[in-house]
This record gives sequence, structure tokens and C-alpha cells, in this order.
Amino acid sequence: MMRIPYFLLLLASPLLLTQCEQKRSTTTVTPAGDVTFARKTFESLARGDSGVVSKIDWPVFTTQGTNMGANYTALASEVEKQQFTIGFVTQFATAFRESGGNLESFINWRVMASDALKTEVAADSPNGVLTVTVSERDGVERVSSINVVK
Repeated sequence: MMRIPYFLLLLASPLLLTQCEQKRSTTTVTPAGDVTFARKTFESLARGDSGVVSKIDWPVFTTQGTNMGANYTALASEVEKQQFTIGFVTQFATAFRESGGNLESFINWRVMASDALKTEVAADSPNGVLTVTVSERDGVERVSSINVVK
């Protein structure tokens, strides 16, 4: 008799775990979590880590007044888009390094503004205030802009 409840629990376990995983993926990220996400994304970009490509919202991405998203969406093939994103990461890291960029000089990471659509994160640097906008689209958190305001 005792075996039947254990057997039913064993059969139901995958369903329970699926529901837990589904809940985790739809949980809204807090603005404080956005600060961590923005910081880690910027640091990965500055280091040239190709894994950062998935953390950027390429179709809408802007940086220093340049609409990179327009350039990205104009590309015809997925191969061209992949080359574009990897090239951007490489060039960003190279420019950061060649300009004497130092990740430790970015301090006081904080939320500047936040609403239901996006969170604007800022950090102080010797060259001005870095702003990183974190947006969520299709349930995925990504960086949609990076700027330095002097």
C-alpha cells in the first residue's frame, strides 16, 4: 500500500520540477539585479568575451549616438549578423584597451531610472558617467544601449 503514493510522487516529480523552472524563467528581475547584469555585460564586452553577444539586444542596440540596431537589422543573413556582433565585441574591447580603459575605474554602479520596460544603470568613470540600459523583450533581459556622458 505504501508503494503506491511513492510511485505517484515519482511520476509527478518531473511535472513539479517543470512548473518550478517555468516560474523561475518568468520572474521579473529587480533593478538591483539589473545593476549586476549591466556591470557584468559591460565588463565582458570590455574584455572581448564573445559570450556577451547573447546579452545584447542587437536589433535595438545603440551606443554613443550610433544606432547599431539599424546596421544589424539591415544585414541579410544570419552569418553576416554573427560576423557583425563578433566584430563589434572585438572592436569594442580593442578600443577600450587601446584608450587605456581600466575596469576598476568604473565605480559607484547604481540605478539611475527604472520603469516597467527598462532600467538605466550608471557608473562613474574618469571620462564621465557610463550609462547602460537594460531592457527585457520576449522575457529575456538584454542590454539595449551603452553610452558615456561627459
